[in-house]
Amino acid sequence: MRASLLTLLTATALALGACASNQPEAPVEKQLDSQSADTALFGQLWLNSYESRPTETPTYRPEQYTWATQPERYNMPIEGGDGFRLDADGKGVYVAPGIGTGPTTHPLTWQREDPAKRVFRLHLTDDSQPDMRLEVESVTADRLTARYLP
Repeated sequence: MRASLLTLLTATALALGACASNQPEAPVEKQLDSQSADTALFGQLWLNSYESRPTETPTYRPEQYTWATQPERYNMPIEGGDGFRLDADGKGVYVAPGIGTGPTTHPLTWQREDPAKRVFRLHLTDDSQPDMRLEVESVTADRLTARYLP
């Protein structure tokens, strides 16, 4: 009896696991076409919200984003977060964690590596850090997922 109950529970768990699908980060109705995504991306200061788990792609929110309910935060540094603003003219700002006074801002220039992708090469014009590569995985009007590439 116990063996058959255990077998039934194991089979049910496996069947339910097989039903799980990889959902896109944003609901289909909120996903933006390429031109709309660029419009949402450019000219907006995006700040790391630290709502993503360490194994997930970091989530960024607009500077003035208002939370209905505060999320659980993961790995949020005491000295402030990181963020960026990319302007359509190839310029922008990088927000770096600071020491003591909080985050510091650095002017940047950017270039898209491939017109078909959202991978950007960032150059801080004050040379405070080496050049970086940023991959934007998804963007809606109020949520962006992006990661820095090696």
